[in-house]
Amino acid sequence: MGRYFQAENLKLKRAFARKLILFAPLATLLLTWSLAAIWFQVNAFNWWYILLMPGLIALICTLSDQKETKKLEYRGVLSLPVSLKKVWIAKNMTLLFYAALSNLVLLIGILLGGSFVPNPLPFGASCLGMFLIFISSLWQIPLCLFLSRKVGMVGTVILQVGIGDVLGILFATKSNWWLCPYSWTARMITPVLGILPNGTLAPSGDPLLNPSVVPIGIALSLVLFALLLLATTVWFSRQEAR
Repeated sequence: MGRYFQAENLKLKRAFARKLILFAPLATLLLTWSLAAIWFQVNAFNWWYILLMPGLIALICTLSDQKETKKLEYRGVLSLPVSLKKVWIAKNMTLLFYAALSNLVLLIGILLGGSFVPNPLPFGASCLGMFLIFISSLWQIPLCLFLSRKVGMVGTVILQVGIGDVLGILFATKSNWWLCPYSWTARMITPVLGILPNGTLAPSGDPLLNPSVVPIGIALSLVLFALLLLATTVWFSRQEAR
């Protein structure tokens, strides 16, 4: 399996997808600092999980897919004596690794920036918050890779960032928040960091501060990721070279 992972990573060696690992979090940090330095940490977290993280996943997935389809339409893979299941899993794991690195870069920037703002977010809560953002976004990787094959880059970005964000914000404050996967991040972040989905700080006693949603959100995220990875792996393994 390690060779499959190395092969997928090598395919993206000079691709723009790799540059996004640094560009996306750095752009988030610079933008939030320049617009409102006093709320730098709060805005960086909020903008990241609401808009920029979903956009990053959509782009790295579609760019990865384009590396295969631009010239050969996956014939370079489908015609080889390799396990298509392992190819697909390795592709997902590679992009998962990229997403983790991007989240780590943002976390380091947020923690460093906290030294220059009043009332910085607690270190432990910030680390936990970033971990939850990552865990609750895992399922989007196999989904976006699948969408890229079906509707292309524009369609994937619209579904992921446009429709997904709207649904996530609408469901995040509802009692049935668990029905919409795009709302899971926002719902879990509130009790951990005290940041509401609209980017403001939650007042004391706000029902959204109930921490019981965190283990529920983690479990739902991991189960959905496993299901989507399994389903898309089976689908990809049935592809045939044309």
